[in-house]
Amino acid sequence: MFYSSSLKAMLDVLSNFNFWSILIAATFVIFIGFIFQKKSLIFPDWEKVVVKIILYVALPALALKSFLIDINTEQIGESIALAILGIIFYTSLTFGSKFFFIRNQKSLQDTLGMSVAFSSAVYFGVMIVKAISIEKSAEIDLYSSLFLIGFWIFMYSAADNIMKKKRFDEMEMQKALVGKKEGFIKLIKVFKNPVIIATFVGIFLWLFQLIPGIDLIKTDGKNYSISRIDKYIPGVNQILSILAPLASPLAWFSMGSVLAKSEIKEAFKSKLVWWTVFVKNIITPIFCIILFVIFSLILRTSTGVGITSLSFVLCVAIVASPTANTIVGYAILYNKEPKVASHVGALTILTGIINIPLWILISSAIGATSLFS
Repeated sequence: MFYSSSLKAMLDVLSNFNFWSILIAATFVIFIGFIFQKKSLIFPDWEKVVVKIILYVALPALALKSFLIDINTEQIGESIALAILGIIFYTSLTFGSKFFFIRNQKSLQDTLGMSVAFSSAVYFGVMIVKAISIEKSAEIDLYSSLFLIGFWIFMYSAADNIMKKKRFDEMEMQKALVGKKEGFIKLIKVFKNPVIIATFVGIFLWLFQLIPGIDLIKTDGKNYSISRIDKYIPGVNQILSILAPLASPLAWFSMGSVLAKSEIKEAFKSKLVWWTVFVKNIITPIFCIILFVIFSLILRTSTGVGITSLSFVLCVAIVASPTANTIVGYAILYNKEPKVASHVGALTILTGIINIPLWILISSAIGATSLFS
């Protein structure tokens, strides 16, 4: 039974037309970005502008839109579990990933650790899983937004702080994040980030639906909560629907540019870079799978329902995605091993074309077992 259900899940993925379509589309857009950079068809440092558009416009729109759906009380337990899992996962990697590079100098530990910890989550893993399960697109957006709460908080606080510092130890970081007044102010600034603001506004609007008697908005023959602003404020749904999809193509295009600027031949010769890619592509997804199996068993024992296979496959795909452009940007901005960070980013993009589908297949097989719902 285990073999047959797992094999069927893998075959379903491999035979999915949309799965291959999104992989080809992503590869093609990356290639266009590569050509544009090689041929100097774009102005210098153009990607900095693109990154700002993604971070300040597209991703906040995507985060808010993902929560503008009808709440399902049966999803509450799993939703809380996903948010907790995300925070545990990104806390562990933010402060633990450097130990994979303990024999290297401090600056390399920091840069490579952050390259391992943070992925281009929304642009690859989420998009590929959505292509496989188009009919569950709204659920996928919701699950990914919840799991990535920890991602956004730590990438714009701890990761930024780690990459800024030339020397760093655990006590110093703990003081910077919790104890010192300066650290507290920095932490407050993190919550001014548009993506984080949109995420928490979205969570509030989503949970607000639990209040009895607020289904006051009637449209399309159905009553909606007053928190469903997309149903009665003209233009909200259209604006979010136009802006949200911009994130992926713009990010893929800029990744092609990063590849063109990287010294690929030099990256291929570096054992340290390949070790980092191995940790990023193999060890972190395994760690994610272990965490999800444990939490799913706990949920199943306490509530009778485990984590769904859809959210499990989604989060594994997120973790298996290439290194986040933001981390490479930090390395360049703070002059902290920028060449190595670029090499890791470039190779994880190249290997991601194989790595993400591989982990989707593996997690689909595991997700088809009785461990998940």
